[in-house]
Amino acid sequence: MKRHSESTVDNINQQRCKLNTNEERLGLFENWLHTHNVLYDNVETRFVELYNGFALYSTSSEKLPNIQIPICLLMSAESARNSSTFVLPTTDILERSEDHIDQETLILSLFLLHERSKGIQSHWYPYIQLLPQTFSTPLFHKEDYLEYTPVFYLSQTMHHSMSEVCDLINSKTFTLEDFLWAYTVIGSRAFKIPELGTTLIPLADLANHVSFAQEANLVTKGIDKQTDRFILVTTEKKIVKGEEICIRYNELANWQLLLYYGFAIENNAFDSFFLQLKMDPNDTYEMEMKKTLLLNLNEDFFLDHELQIVEDEPIIDAHLLATLRLILMTNEELDQYNISNLDDLLSSIVNVDNERRVLNKLQDILNEFKETTFTTTLEENLQRYQSTELIDDERYSLIYLIGQKQILENAFRWVENALSQLS
Repeated sequence: MKRHSESTVDNINQQRCKLNTNEERLGLFENWLHTHNVLYDNVETRFVELYNGFALYSTSSEKLPNIQIPICLLMSAESARNSSTFVLPTTDILERSEDHIDQETLILSLFLLHERSKGIQSHWYPYIQLLPQTFSTPLFHKEDYLEYTPVFYLSQTMHHSMSEVCDLINSKTFTLEDFLWAYTVIGSRAFKIPELGTTLIPLADLANHVSFAQEANLVTKGIDKQTDRFILVTTEKKIVKGEEICIRYNELANWQLLLYYGFAIENNAFDSFFLQLKMDPNDTYEMEMKKTLLLNLNEDFFLDHELQIVEDEPIIDAHLLATLRLILMTNEELDQYNISNLDDLLSSIVNVDNERRVLNKLQDILNEFKETTFTTTLEENLQRYQSTELIDDERYSLIYLIGQKQILENAFRWVENALSQLS
């Protein structure tokens, strides 16, 4: 077991100087873990150039990793409330900020900044100095890499919201950039646990993400009330010496990974984009009311649709086609349908003319999405991605853009093929 037996708090204090290398930062952090009797058997922490950060690795093929972290090292809103040096934001600020940020995250963000400002006097100094100094999330991008995608607009909205919160707080001790840093630390690293809510957990937050549950070799078990430790245990996946130890955050698409964590995964199986259908503006009032009523009465028909590449499944699904068949019906076609036979649209066309209108409309929707969202082509993105001069901001943005455009190209091909079969 990795227990600290000889180092003392004085030993740590001696190391609390300006840290120039990753080895020095890691050494101070590990001494801090040892001092507080953190258990991390058969695990080591390494700096990884690929991530430009630290990660966890197994040190044995026979013995399983075992990680137990005392709750005194966890940082949460409760830590802030129990602090003798931190002043909680006023009720007025908390309430006025709620449209932009939940109270728990706001308190924890401010507390993290407070502890960082204390430098070596902070209980969490060895942990804080190990945190990234900047991020590759869109909030920190120096260039506009995301074109006019939803992530671009979401990040703009997020920046504006955090700016308003920062103005409300009107702090003399930190800037907007500082606040964005703390907000992103929490958004990208914190765990949600029943006892404490949003919580930063040193060491546990070094475990990186994998997409699928079967790929994860570590899982959180929460706080053991008998030992007052946060526990992480291994999954059934076999672990070999030198293998990275990872957890699975959730089923996350690249827009979520990029926006909140600052990275993206090639060929992410959870990637998708959304299309929002609209009623036909040429309909009479009576036609629109009947179509709307039928849409509301059948749960298989809806206006918001998700396009996703799934193996052995068409990218344009039956629900999207059925909804468009209903929306684009003429008055004569509409007279043939009611709630009792509406499900027929999921498996059968109305007629060739209606189906052609459906496919042409779908093509128009895809073209409008492409023209209003993207300023470069898939081919240009793929070529740029081969460059050896990419920084993380652009690299991960390109992975996201390529995934979105591949979905779009698949949808275009499906529509073109369907149209050719009608001819």
